[in-house]
Amino acid sequence: MLAFWCIAQWQEAGMPQSLHLIELGPGRGTLMQDILRIGERQEGFLESLTVSCVEICPQLYEQQRQNLADFPFVYWYKNLSDVPKGADFTIVIANEFFDTLPIRQFVGHEERMIRYSEKEKDLVFFPPGNPNSIKETCPKGEEIMHEIMSHLTPGVGLIIDYGDDTPPESRFGDTLQALFQHKPVNVLQGLGFSDVSHQVDFHRLCGIATNFRFQPQGNFLLRLGIEQRLEKLLSIASPEQSFALTTGATRLVAPTEMGQRFKVLEVFQW
Repeated sequence: MLAFWCIAQWQEAGMPQSLHLIELGPGRGTLMQDILRIGERQEGFLESLTVSCVEICPQLYEQQRQNLADFPFVYWYKNLSDVPKGADFTIVIANEFFDTLPIRQFVGHEERMIRYSEKEKDLVFFPPGNPNSIKETCPKGEEIMHEIMSHLTPGVGLIIDYGDDTPPESRFGDTLQALFQHKPVNVLQGLGFSDVSHQVDFHRLCGIATNFRFQPQGNFLLRLGIEQRLEKLLSIASPEQSFALTTGATRLVAPTEMGQRFKVLEVFQW
């Protein structure tokens, strides 16, 4: 579905001869692999394309390099600020990227820190604070959002993550969490093994964008035609594939699952 979105943005821009596709935190490279696989079927799309992957993890870089080895126009950078500018049109994708960035927490005017407790013989948060009294900020996220905007000259951005657009005067709470093998664990235990993330403050990201559309993931995918795409795939799928496709699509769009919890921010700068 995101491949179709990219192709549609390129077509809407008049199918420019130089198209720059940037992905922040590409994971194993699966999403980019799918976009390029679908893009091969659209005449002129790959011929116009340069891809930049922004990745800081050496292990993930190796996986991406292997998965995207068939495409000679893919390049890697450690920082978005290092990625070249100047294409006729630029697309930036950040799928579950902003929730991994470091945050700062405050209890009143005091910043929350991590300390070693002699009493508990363990790492603890200090001051502990009532979770509902904690204020969070993500300066790195705002910095990267400004950097994204500087690349869209012209271009579009797509940010997908779990979070909300609650205004700052109403935004309280500790959203820092850790998952290990898909189960919640103590943030300060199993450091280096668990997946640590926070809930993205889309209100601040929207404030940096000049022209945008913000909506739940379910609405975004339904607007893109996921139901029609699912129907087409089911017509050629085996029973096992049909079950996986149906349950996967439901998980992506259902309000009780990712459909409402995950949000999509589309940024347009023409």
